[in-house]
Amino acid sequence: MKKLVIILISIILCTTAKASNCESRIFQEEKINLALCSNYGRIGERGYLLFKARTKVLNDYIKEKIARGELADKKFEIQISDPIYIQNMELTQGKNGYFVAMTGFFYPTLQELITIVDYFAKPDWQPFIPDFSSQKDDETYEIYEKRYNATHQKVSNLFKSNPDKEPFAYQPFTVWEKDGVSLIYSGDGLQYAINGTTVPFKVNSTLPVKIEDRYLFFEEGYIHVVQNMETIKTFKIDETHLKNYTGEDYTVYVHPKWANICHWSNEESWFYSYSYDKNRFYGNEK
Repeated sequence: MKKLVIILISIILCTTAKASNCESRIFQEEKINLALCSNYGRIGERGYLLFKARTKVLNDYIKEKIARGELADKKFEIQISDPIYIQNMELTQGKNGYFVAMTGFFYPTLQELITIVDYFAKPDWQPFIPDFSSQKDDETYEIYEKRYNATHQKVSNLFKSNPDKEPFAYQPFTVWEKDGVSLIYSGDGLQYAINGTTVPFKVNSTLPVKIEDRYLFFEEGYIHVVQNMETIKTFKIDETHLKNYTGEDYTVYVHPKWANICHWSNEESWFYSYSYDKNRFYGNEK
């Protein structure tokens, strides 16, 4: 974990002016420590849960590779940081571990994580450290641009190195559950279910909450009220509340007959309040 902590500190310090708060979670399995950093938590709790599930499946994949002798029996230390950060990638290994640092690109899918693992299993393996440094004193802009484009092509080629590989098979499983609602990981995605029955809402915003015998499901731009497996109201969030929304979770305070939906972990910051008795949303006009 020592090298992983050093990488984390380095990436947190080397950010753009806009990116200044790296909220990290570490998911641990037998053959992996995976640290995921999201700027101001904009990936949301559902994003962390998605990577918790990916880590679990990736761990099984690595164990199979080790059992077949395609990888040495040592642990992966993986650090993935927010795409808004300065670009950097390092795939290295030492006596006791495989090390992956990735920042400034995208949050990798399960298949892309598997591609990274497969890279370490290559017979002709070499450290993968593409040069993302800024323009050097002895470089013209044309030379820098050529190097920049070649570096990005190198990363692109890495992730396209095995396009025909079959997806790794696993049984869908529950990664989160509360008040009868669960999140099921299947096909490298998350799906909601109520008491085991799936519901069609996209998992792209705040996790649902229960009020009395109803659920509030949040989608980007909408709130759905569900009772007895039926959607009894769909409310559109006003654009004024969405213009600065980058994916972070709302904080929802649930009371016996109403729920306050807040921008921050302060109930005074509520911008909508839901009335159970009237099945209606009220806006905060302050």
